[in-house]
Amino acid sequence: MNHVSPINRQDLQKLERHLKACTNLFEELAAHEYPPEKTNVLLDSFMNQIETACISMRKIVEHVRPRVPAWKPGSTTFHAKTIYGNVVLLDNGWLHIHLNTLLPHYKILGGTQYIEDSITRLLHTFTADGGQLPFFDRAFLAIEEHCDVSCCEAFDSDNKGYKAVINALKGRVFADDNQFELSLGLFTVCEPANCCDIYVLPYENVPEFFYWRQSL
Repeated sequence: MNHVSPINRQDLQKLERHLKACTNLFEELAAHEYPPEKTNVLLDSFMNQIETACISMRKIVEHVRPRVPAWKPGSTTFHAKTIYGNVVLLDNGWLHIHLNTLLPHYKILGGTQYIEDSITRLLHTFTADGGQLPFFDRAFLAIEEHCDVSCCEAFDSDNKGYKAVINALKGRVFADDNQFELSLGLFTVCEPANCCDIYVLPYENVPEFFYWRQSL
């Protein structure tokens, strides 16, 4: 029988505080009609509490989840797909990260922290499963959002939380994010998919990347 680690009391209390804050903010938003400025502040606070609670829960689950035996052909044990995305090293050496969400507005508290945490965990899982991350002396980072006007809150590129993506990759896929070591491209595909595809490739492969995008 697999040993189950006890849940740390302080971690539970921290999670409980965030969940209670979520409940209070939800009830306040549902019960009152505020001016737009205050409504936006409450919504940002609500989002921050939800995102932080999610990250706290991830840490608790990592600590207490019992190990599952490795899957074997014919086994009835199944492994769930990570709900927030996946990582693939393409045949051409490009790193592809898929997120099942859009980039948040950079002013939303906690939203960018959630993105950075998700990518960090995906990369950790990828390497823990035997994957080898590429490392580029000079990299091109392409972030492609799939969304339409009705589901997008931040339209200006400088308002999107793309720095969370860079921070999660810096030091693991490229050394630094200065202009001599990293170039950045932000793209949008107009469709109601509400997801984000991230590609990291050598800078010299940029022409191939644009040719590939144009052919889709």
